[in-house]
Amino acid sequence: MAEHTHDIDRTTTGRKDPLAFGRSDRWGLVGLLALLAVITVVGRVVYPVLGWVEGLPVPTEVVSPVVVPVLEGTGLEHGPGTYDVLVPVHGTGLRLLSLLPGVLVAVAVLLGCWLLLQVIRSIAAGDPFAPANVARLRGMAALLVFGSALVFFVEMAVTGVLLGSVDLLGSEPAFRLDFPWGPLLAGMVVAMLGEAFKVGSRLRHDVDGLV
Repeated sequence: MAEHTHDIDRTTTGRKDPLAFGRSDRWGLVGLLALLAVITVVGRVVYPVLGWVEGLPVPTEVVSPVVVPVLEGTGLEHGPGTYDVLVPVHGTGLRLLSLLPGVLVAVAVLLGCWLLLQVIRSIAAGDPFAPANVARLRGMAALLVFGSALVFFVEMAVTGVLLGSVDLLGSEPAFRLDFPWGPLLAGMVVAMLGEAFKVGSRLRHDVDGLV
């Protein structure tokens, strides 16, 4: 037992662990989160607002059947294609509606970055299993699961309204049901991580009660 303890001490007090999450790593993560927040706000809110000021049309993704005359009569068919349709938007209400998905994405990203920064601060302070971190992780999980689903359905609804405001000359666009499974799975992982932090917080409380 003494030899095993000595090995553990030698490992923990020896050379620095190259995979340890140190101060430079924390600052790098903070910088990446700040960059992500800026890119999201500029791309999803600022640019669309500038396009509104300049009177530019709103780019909208449409899934529509593709007709290939060469394939007619051969028994072969061409699948649907995805197009970026530039919809001219007139009226303040419709333009504000077109901004809604981007604003929701920006708010979710900003809130998620803020919650993650709070978790990083508590870890840097040596208190990773603080009870507040459990609520923060659950909040991030809710943003990933419910926030991504909300943005998905709002975006579909806004696209339908925008396309309904123009004449598509008899074309019948379809909507691609590409549900955001990635954020959903990531949210479930973060939720499980929150439960692990909850157990760690309870164990820490029990140990503090024994001391």
